[in-house]
This record gives sequence, C-alpha cells and structure tokens, in this order.
Amino acid sequence: MRSQSSLAKRYGSTALVTGASSGIGASFCRELCQSGFTTVIAVARRSDRLEELRAEAEKRWGVRIVPISIDLAREGAAREVLSQVEAFGLEVDFVVNNAGFGVLGDMESIDISRTTGMVDLNCRAVAEVAALFLSGMKRRRRGAMIITSSVVATVPAPWFAVYSATKAFDLYLGEALYAECKGTGVDVVTVLPGLTRTEFQAGAGLDRQYHSPYRSPEDVVRTAISALGRKAIVVDGALNKLLVHGTRFLPRAVLLWLSRIVMKVELRRE
Repeated sequence: MRSQSSLAKRYGSTALVTGASSGIGASFCRELCQSGFTTVIAVARRSDRLEELRAEAEKRWGVRIVPISIDLAREGAAREVLSQVEAFGLEVDFVVNNAGFGVLGDMESIDISRTTGMVDLNCRAVAEVAALFLSGMKRRRRGAMIITSSVVATVPAPWFAVYSATKAFDLYLGEALYAECKGTGVDVVTVLPGLTRTEFQAGAGLDRQYHSPYRSPEDVVRTAISALGRKAIVVDGALNKLLVHGTRFLPRAVLLWLSRIVMKVELRRE
C-alpha cells in the first residue's frame, strides 16, 4: 500500500466520498484524512452522521470535512453535488464511488420503490458521479476513482437478484473506466468486498452475526487503495478471492445451484 503522504502527493488535496455516513464509506473518509488530503467532501443522506464525522476529522487530524447531505438516488442529485462542490471553489482529485444498498427477499415481495431505488443508487448515481467528476481529473491529468462493487457481482444471487445485478453493473463499469483512463493520469479501481462488518447487513436483511468470514471496513479500504494504479479490480480477503476465482471454473448451472443453496440459508436467517 502507498504511504499516507504519497497518496495525496500523487492525486491531490481534495477527495469526495459517497455513502460516507457509515461503514466502508466512513472508513474511506478516515483513511483519506490520515493520507495527506486537506479536504474530504462527505456525501450521504444522514446529516447527523456527517456532522459527527466532521467533528472527529477536525479534532483528530485537523482535516476539513465538507458534509453534503443528499439522497443520490434522487434524479439530479449528483449534479447538485457537483454544483455545491464548485460553489465551495473546490476541484475533486480523488473520488470514492461507494453509495449503495441491498435488500434480501423474493423479487415480488420487495417494495417496488426499494427495487428501483437500488437501481437508481447503485447504478445510475455511480455512473453520474463518474461522468461528472472524471472529466475534471482527466483535464488536469491527475486523479483517482474507487468504485465499490461486491463479490456477488460475479455470481447470480437468488433472493438478492437486483442487488447482485446492480453490483455486476458497477463491476463492468469500473473495469471499462479503468481501460478508458489508461494513459490519462487517472487511476480507477473497482473493489469487491464480501461479508463486511457494517450496517449494510442489517439493512439488507442478512444474518447479523459477525462470524469469522466477515472483514472489517478498514480491510476493504486498505485493499482498494493498495490496488490503485496496479489493477482494474481487486477482491478483498483471501476467502473472497478463493470464492470469486474458484467459481470461474464451474459450469453456470452448477454455480447457480450452489448460489441458490447459500442464499436460501441467508433468507431463512432473516
């Protein structure tokens, strides 16, 4: 992993993190505060959590947190974020495209607004943030973007169908952007976490017991940052790597059968 000082030296002074109020997003904010960035723009819905993060960053590291409370799933929200950033007179050098959520259950049993909300936040908002902020970084020929996908992006996940599909979108988007940005001075990496100790599990309806396969948000952050400029995608954790790379050798019918068994167990734990 790059040293803390070299991370900001290479990419710039201002970072933007979506989904910043908790979990992986909040851990990214804390890591960037310790990595030489002088300003971190924290984007999320929960203003109280953002204020807590702002107070922590100023007290512990003397870093300026700019909180932007907004629901990125709402149409036009990403452009509003860009407008606020420009109003502050800031240029974003480092983007963590992390906001997202999932819901476990039968497709027809999930409220349709939750289903479309997953698509809006996990796909459309990620693409919009990328489109709006990559242009400036490319123009300055310096910058980085991290996109948070998931290990379920690589397998069909019954009862988690829409979430896994949205994360497959993020995976392919991130890989393609990595290729587009080669030679521009902008690094792009897509990180695939597995089970991680965050509030996501409770919100998705997954098993709340944090047993041994669970990784910490800090683990995911370190994995993502260490891969910048070296890889298009990176899987967090040895077990997750084994699962992702091992499934490539299975016939799709067998993979779907195994996935159905695993996800049915999770559904029963709900």
